[in-house]
Amino acid sequence: MSREYVYLSFFKTNKIDYIYHSKLQTIEFSCIHCQNSAMMCSESSEWNCTFCNHSGNIISLIKYATSNDFGRIYVPKKEQQSILQLLDRIAKKYPEEKRLLKVKGKINVLVKYYEKNTV
Repeated sequence: MSREYVYLSFFKTNKIDYIYHSKLQTIEFSCIHCQNSAMMCSESSEWNCTFCNHSGNIISLIKYATSNDFGRIYVPKKEQQSILQLLDRIAKKYPEEKRLLKVKGKINVLVKYYEKNTV
């Protein structure tokens, strides 16, 4: 587990979008060659991209990060947090509109349903 923390720390400290799939023991990030989704083994740091067939390890990513920026990937948890914060701000601006809180609750239920049923 300690290697996983090191690899995740690399992504976090370099502000690189990633999704950690703990059950699969993989880290998903934007490929440095084609900007599609690449997968890294969180035990060995070996990564590959099924779109462009490039591969490497954490060393190749560290070298790339010293002079380049990584692409962006869609991170569902970040997006959910952003949507909920937006709803909170709107609800504060329009406190008489009670349906906004209902929408927020429904979004939370929907996301939890998909998290439970798509794993």
